[in-house]
Amino acid sequence: MSAHAGKVAVITGASRGVGAGLAEYFHAQGLKLGLCSRSAPVLEGAEGVVRRELDVRDPAALAELAEAVARELGPIDLWVNNAAVLEPVVFQRELDPLALADHLAINVGGVLNGTQAFLAHRAPEAVLLNISSGAALKGYAAWSAYCASKAALDRLSECLALEEGERGLRVHAVAPGVIDTDMQRTIRSKSRDEFPMLDKFLQLKADDAFNSPEYVARELLAIAFDPSKRPEEVVVRLESEKG
Repeated sequence: MSAHAGKVAVITGASRGVGAGLAEYFHAQGLKLGLCSRSAPVLEGAEGVVRRELDVRDPAALAELAEAVARELGPIDLWVNNAAVLEPVVFQRELDPLALADHLAINVGGVLNGTQAFLAHRAPEAVLLNISSGAALKGYAAWSAYCASKAALDRLSECLALEEGERGLRVHAVAPGVIDTDMQRTIRSKSRDEFPMLDKFLQLKADDAFNSPEYVARELLAIAFDPSKRPEEVVVRLESEKG
């Protein structure tokens, strides 16, 4: 068990990929967990885990999860807004406004819903980590929706840090680096016409130049609970695990 054993954390989007990796690592370190995703979250039957199948676009569902976690496990020390989607991957001339609105409802609205649920049930000294992306810092052709949503997440994080910092909340938007998840497989399935930066991501796969979920989980716990690893900035980008 780690020095963080007994802390209470909530992770959204915890059925696969980064979210599942975070959940499994955090649980192994002795944290008590609230987990949610649109499909069944990991760690079914595990002790000290509250699980829900829900859509982060539903604020009432997230509010119920936060209330249940606080009631069953205690005030929430750490909330990780991880749930997000990549699609639609299209040029703006083909971007359906309804598809964009749905994307933003998940990647931005879902973060807001999770944040508000957390604020109602957080511990006095607590941490919010929003999972961002390098796509927040620059544009990619065919990624208008994703780049816009992650840039918005960074700004939401900075605003919240200003609003709640004096009340004991610390906030970071963390770009975890490239991890070989379903999102990466979706990217690699595109044609160069659909996604002009395809070769970059094919090369990442060829070089196995990914951060592992365990590395990301370890770094996030350090950001949250290790005073020596506490960033001064709100927006943070993890270094490459492999140098």
